[in-house]
Amino acid sequence: MNLSKDKPMLIIYTILLETLFICIFNVKITLSQDINALKNFVPFANLIIVLLSGFALVSIRQLGDYTRRQTESRLLRDHLQHVEDLVNSLDIQRHEHTRHLQVLQSMLYLDEVDEAQEYLDGIAKHYWKNQGLVYTGHPAVTALLNSKSKVAEIKNIDFDFAIKCDINQIEVAPWDLCSIIGNLLDNAMEAAVEDEKSPQVNLEIKHENSYYVIYVYNSGARIDPARKKEVFMPGYTSKNSAARGFGLYLLQKLVDKYEGKIEVVCEPKTTFIIYLPDRGVKENDKKILLKNSREPGDASTGR
Repeated sequence: MNLSKDKPMLIIYTILLETLFICIFNVKITLSQDINALKNFVPFANLIIVLLSGFALVSIRQLGDYTRRQTESRLLRDHLQHVEDLVNSLDIQRHEHTRHLQVLQSMLYLDEVDEAQEYLDGIAKHYWKNQGLVYTGHPAVTALLNSKSKVAEIKNIDFDFAIKCDINQIEVAPWDLCSIIGNLLDNAMEAAVEDEKSPQVNLEIKHENSYYVIYVYNSGARIDPARKKEVFMPGYTSKNSAARGFGLYLLQKLVDKYEGKIEVVCEPKTTFIIYLPDRGVKENDKKILLKNSREPGDASTGR
């Protein structure tokens, strides 16, 4: 049985019907004067209640599966959109480079060397900050970060990132990892644009103490320390937020799914820190501990 878009309403109707039936049954018990008739009705009433309850439980479970599939589908669509944006950006750059080469070729054929030199200097100055595609070693994250770089460029945000570990070893589904990083960056950029002087967003991924740690800094308004937990509540949003209050909520769910944790630092600048466990390191630690426990006489040898 697959849930369609209107199936969640069936759960509500089922629960309301069950509640109504119980109320009618209670009224019947209260008003009934025929005990024998009431006894005959009780098994039938119990059966109806059990059936309605079973149907409601099955529907709720399938609603959870439906929601999970919808979430995964949305994350995959977001990932494909990032890849498409990156491909379009590269296609535009290729077209621009081809046009510039044609202009330079024409100038050189016409022996306009000085003009070609000036034209080339202008191109180099314009593209000095745009160094092209930056590869991170992870195809999905590469597409995401390069597309976010384009978004930051459009919004005049100084965006920089540093990958200081092998992120292919992070045991998180590519679409989930992109959703975690993407939601962090979206939130950071929304905050950074409020900094009229020098909007800045930085991303850093490291491996520290058996965790893959994702740092995202932004130069926007500080988060009130008393409200750090509220930002992860569904529907919570700040002024001008494009995430509509569900980006950080989804982030929290994904981090919990992979047994990670989130830390929010408010000073000196807003920083979100995500800790994702390195399961491979944990497994190796267990093997080392097991091996050491089998080695005889550590205490007796004075080691």
